[in-house]
Amino acid sequence: MLVVVLALGMGTGCQTPTVMPGPEGQTRPADDAAPAWPDAWPDEWPEGRLFEVDPAASEVRIIVYPDGPLARFGHPHVIGGPVVRGQVMMTEPFEQSALRLVIDVRAIELDRPEWRADEGFDPEMSASDIRNTRDNMLSESQLDAKRHPEIRIESLGMSGPAWQPDIDVRVEVAGRQRELTVPVSLAMNADGLVASGRFSFNQSDFGITPFSAAGGNLRVADAVLVRFRIVATQP
Repeated sequence: MLVVVLALGMGTGCQTPTVMPGPEGQTRPADDAAPAWPDAWPDEWPEGRLFEVDPAASEVRIIVYPDGPLARFGHPHVIGGPVVRGQVMMTEPFEQSALRLVIDVRAIELDRPEWRADEGFDPEMSASDIRNTRDNMLSESQLDAKRHPEIRIESLGMSGPAWQPDIDVRVEVAGRQRELTVPVSLAMNADGLVASGRFSFNQSDFGITPFSAAGGNLRVADAVLVRFRIVATQP
C-alpha cells in the first residue's frame, strides 16, 4: 500500500515528454482527533493475524516529472527501492484491520535503469545527475532527511471488499502530516499477503516547494506518482 512519498531534483538534457499524474488521491488535513497507534504496537491492536512486511520483497517507486516552459530540458526521475518495513494486522471484521509502515528516506535510490525503462523513460542517466538529484532530495529544504529520516504511514480505516479495499491513511513526510484514501489490490493466503496500487499527491501539501531553476521556467512538477507493492508474511 501505501506509501506515499516524494522527492525532487532535476537534471538537464532532452527527454521524451511524459504524462503527468492525475488529480486522484488528493490529500486532506490530518485530523488531530483521529487516534494514533500506540508506541507499543502491535500489542495494543485488535486481535487478528499479524503480518511482518518483507523489505527485500516490497518496493515503492515515486515518479517525479519536469514542469514549466522549459520542461523539455529536464528529466523525469524514478525514486524508491526496497525501503519499506512495518506490520499489518488483519482482523474479522475486515474493516477493523490496520497497518503501520515506515520508509527509510536515507536508503532511497534513484533512477535504476530498469525502473526508468519500466516508465518508458530513457534508461540511462549520468552518475552526476543522479547524485545531484539525490543530494537535493535529502536536503533540508526538501525531505530534510537529517531531521526526519523516516516517512511514516498508518491506517485510519478501511472500506470496500477485502480484495480491493480503500484505505484511509495518515502520512507523515518531513515532519508534516496529511491524510488520503488509497485504493489497494490485496491478495492473501495462509502464509502472507501482497498489497499493491498507485496514487498521486502534491509535494506542496507537505510543505515542500518543488525545486526550480532558470527563474522558475524549469522546475519539478508539484504532483508526483507513487507505485507500491507490499509483501508481508506471518512471523
